[in-house]
Amino acid sequence: MNESPNELKRAQVSNFSPGLLVSNGEVERLFATLDKYGGFDAPSGEFSIAFLSKEEISRIHQQFMDDPSETDVITFPGDQEEGQAGEICVCPEVAADYAESHESTFAEELALYLAHGYLHLCGFDDKDDSNRSAMRKAESIAMDTLAAHDAIPKFKLERSRP
Repeated sequence: MNESPNELKRAQVSNFSPGLLVSNGEVERLFATLDKYGGFDAPSGEFSIAFLSKEEISRIHQQFMDDPSETDVITFPGDQEEGQAGEICVCPEVAADYAESHESTFAEELALYLAHGYLHLCGFDDKDDSNRSAMRKAESIAMDTLAAHDAIPKFKLERSRP
């Protein structure tokens, strides 16, 4: 982790998730807070954030990871020379399902997915046990930082009833 905070980043938010209510400004503030107070070594440039449906994130998971299952977050590195820090794709429906069955709120769970993607772009990995442990510790720091600065977005998901 970097001792000095990075310059503030700008997040470009795209919402393709049916029923998700999100403030682009609150999402930008989440990343600005992690940059300023988190102490992580994030890449420079703009973050592209995509909120996707279960179907779309499954399609991307299959295309890029050869796994057709639903997933919570997929992160792609950016091109810093082009001003791109990276892309973070998250699935609000997966966050809502998880939050319903665990002791978490939807907003906290979705913020965790964004922080997780951010941490991947900072160089953290979770493919083996030792890296996974470091990622979980960094996630805890990130979420504590967001909570301390009231920077967890007030996400809401309106699900249609069958």
